[in-house]
Amino acid sequence: MKPAFVLAAVAACVPLAACNKADANDGSSRPYKVGVVDRGEIRVIVEETGVVAPERSIVVKSPISGVVQQLYAREGDRVQAGQALARIMPDLAQANSLAQLRSEIARARIARDNAKRDFDRGQALVAIGGITQADLDLRRVTYEQAENQWRTAEDQLQLVQRSGVTAGDSTGNTAQWARITAPAAGVIIGRGVEEGETVVGGTSAFGGGTELFTMADLSTLLVKAAINEVDIGKVKKGDRVALTVDAFPGDTAQGVVRLVPPAARLQDRVRVFDVEIVVTGGANVLRPGMTANVRISGPVRSGTVRVPVEAVLLKEGKPVVYKLGGSGPQPVPVTLGLSDLFYVEIVTGLAAGDSIALEDPVAAVERSRNPARRR
Repeated sequence: MKPAFVLAAVAACVPLAACNKADANDGSSRPYKVGVVDRGEIRVIVEETGVVAPERSIVVKSPISGVVQQLYAREGDRVQAGQALARIMPDLAQANSLAQLRSEIARARIARDNAKRDFDRGQALVAIGGITQADLDLRRVTYEQAENQWRTAEDQLQLVQRSGVTAGDSTGNTAQWARITAPAAGVIIGRGVEEGETVVGGTSAFGGGTELFTMADLSTLLVKAAINEVDIGKVKKGDRVALTVDAFPGDTAQGVVRLVPPAARLQDRVRVFDVEIVVTGGANVLRPGMTANVRISGPVRSGTVRVPVEAVLLKEGKPVVYKLGGSGPQPVPVTLGLSDLFYVEIVTGLAAGDSIALEDPVAAVERSRNPARRR
């Protein structure tokens, strides 16, 4: 062997020889931490934050554009279906449209009444031979067409009135307004306008209309947590969840994972899954919009062979653990199972009672030989 090759071989063996020498002494002389493979419990826990939201919420909008004349509810009020929430006075364009609709109804009613009288006279005349049957049939068609036009106009008015809009009445009252009512029972969790403000109707294509109120059914609350893609394999439907909020640090609500979505989304350059948790207990400490601390309890395995998480290293892309023996620490390929914040399950490769290094022993020896590298 040439001298250069001899020197290279000796240099390559220095760290391993140093490890062997350290292992020949007692454990306190090793420059790396050591541990023992044991049996114990591994409890998978996934921690994240989420946002509290009602299961069902409704945005209430006005059917017409106009000005808010009166408001009858505010945040926190519990309302029943059909209860009045606001009164909107229509703007000029809306008022003209409503007046035109009322005018069309009146015009159609007059045309119908005239056609009815003409048809009745025709029936009397045809009986004495004053007109032909063809003339009577023509008057009947005219009457039926007028009747159809009047009913169509009335139907249009009824549709408008069902949305809460009053467009005057047949007695000559020309008052026009929109009565906004609650579409369902619930709690007002948001009010987007004040009296005197101008609003855009919900049927407008521009912006979709002004949001007057947001209602919610608070009997069922959800927490939506964005779980990192590396942890989603630890979460499944039915897992128990502990929920806490900073406003009530001593109280814990309970929940259950209801939905693990099949697809991820991109959030701050990280793929996450929006896991849905339904609150099953302690909901009195939660409010919509709060940030909740989510602690999902995953699988639990007892009496399993385990090592501390810091003992598992990657070598050529595969997990290994350095096992201590008479010839010093040797990397042993292992098959991993469950893991929590502290321990990793060892399926194959090690047995309970084996002594192991809790860090890379070669790197530890290098650091001990070169203190400047410890930084």
